[in-house]
Amino acid sequence: MDQKMLIIRAQQGDSDSFALAVQQIQDRSFRIAYSYLHDEGASMDAVCDAVEKALINIKKLRDPDKFNTWFTRIVINQCKLHLRRTKSIVYTEDEVVMGCAASPLTDGMLDLHALLHKQPPLTRMLIQMKYVQGYTLEEIAEMTEMPIGTVKTKIYNND
Repeated sequence: MDQKMLIIRAQQGDSDSFALAVQQIQDRSFRIAYSYLHDEGASMDAVCDAVEKALINIKKLRDPDKFNTWFTRIVINQCKLHLRRTKSIVYTEDEVVMGCAASPLTDGMLDLHALLHKQPPLTRMLIQMKYVQGYTLEEIAEMTEMPIGTVKTKIYNND
């Protein structure tokens, strides 16, 4: 069953359809949360909280085709809420979760890794959404509710 049909059924009260729709995007959602929080446990919590909010509010989703974007926005908002609550970020080294291959790091990779860790969480997340996860600038702007110009500036203008 395609995702649009799952969401329509979920909006009619079918919790199994909702669970299937979320399963289809759970790994990508976790990677987004992890790129923002850099903490495995906090990332899982953010995704779980997002699932709960989405389930409660699924009937408010006007366009079932926009479920991925809507859910990603909820995940990002949960990450922001977590950061506001904790006021700290825990960094861990888990390249597999970040979507990077488990291969020996070259000097260039080490430089890139160090540069990414110097970026604010939002900028790091935008860069990873663009280059690791393959989202277009338009999709990123829609998911983060930021103007496309701001997304471009944060991704391309890092000194």
